[in-house]
Amino acid sequence: MPARSFYPAYFKSAALIGIALFALLCLLLLSLPDHWQQTLNYQINPVRQGQLWRLLTANLLHTNLWHLLLNLAGLSLLLLLHQQHFQSRLYLLWLLVAGVLTNALLLLLFPELDLLVGLSGALHAMVVLGALADICQKDKTGWLLVALVLAKVSYEQLFGPDPELSQLIAAQVAVDAHLAGVFAGALLFPVWWLRKKGRSNDLPSS
Repeated sequence: MPARSFYPAYFKSAALIGIALFALLCLLLLSLPDHWQQTLNYQINPVRQGQLWRLLTANLLHTNLWHLLLNLAGLSLLLLLHQQHFQSRLYLLWLLVAGVLTNALLLLLFPELDLLVGLSGALHAMVVLGALADICQKDKTGWLLVALVLAKVSYEQLFGPDPELSQLIAAQVAVDAHLAGVFAGALLFPVWWLRKKGRSNDLPSS
């Protein structure tokens, strides 16, 4: 049976509950007063001054409801594509680690980006991580996903973000976060591989 046709009930239930709770948290944060959100978003100077929680919490904030819905749709799609590579209870943890790593890379590689909210960088990281996991398991669609992501971020770096998308989310699309997410996904792949290898070694043999 092909990997993607197998969607265990326990994973589906856990994943749906996790996404629902995650969406609720993001929606609650979206309703916070602006001055509270200012203490949680990614701002380079406060992060440099030690407010490291922003590397995490910025992923949970969004500019408007459209921004949140687009990110949740992307998250749901990635879960459908790559659920076979992750334990259900850990998928959102991988996502948040990817978000923190992406924002840390932004701090190092793109210091001119001084303000950021949203999950798009983390989602790009998870696309790359899932695609590399596909390749590791001899699934050729992984190569296609890698090529598509590289083409997308290259286009964005050359020509800038989609103006219609910027208008929809009421903010400039942070294309540098997408590129940093690609790097983050590649850096997380060895961690995923070592975990997979460790879990395989723990399986009983006959």
